[in-house]
Parts: sequence; C-alpha cells; structure tokens
Amino acid sequence: MEPQMHHCPHCAKRAREEARNDEIGLAVLIMLMPIMTITLLSNAGLF
Repeated sequence: MEPQMHHCPHCAKRAREEARNDEIGLAVLIMLMPIMTITLLSNAGLF
C-alpha cells in the first residue's frame, strides 16, 4: 500500500522531480545496453 501524498505544491514538485529522475535513469540504462551487450559477447569470444 502506497503512502498517501498531500496535494500541496511541495509534494507535487517532489513527485515531478522523482518522475524526471526515473526517466533519466531509464534513458541511461537503455543507452548503455548496446555497450554492455558488445562487452559481454566479446568477453565470451562470440564477437
């Protein structure tokens, strides 16, 4: 069960910042996936 958030400007701002941070983190992980895949394959001797 998620804690209930107040509907105040501070909580709304914090929710927007958390959503933006999550989006940036996901974008970085997606950007690094090809590099990690190539590294894994080259270490396994398949590339």
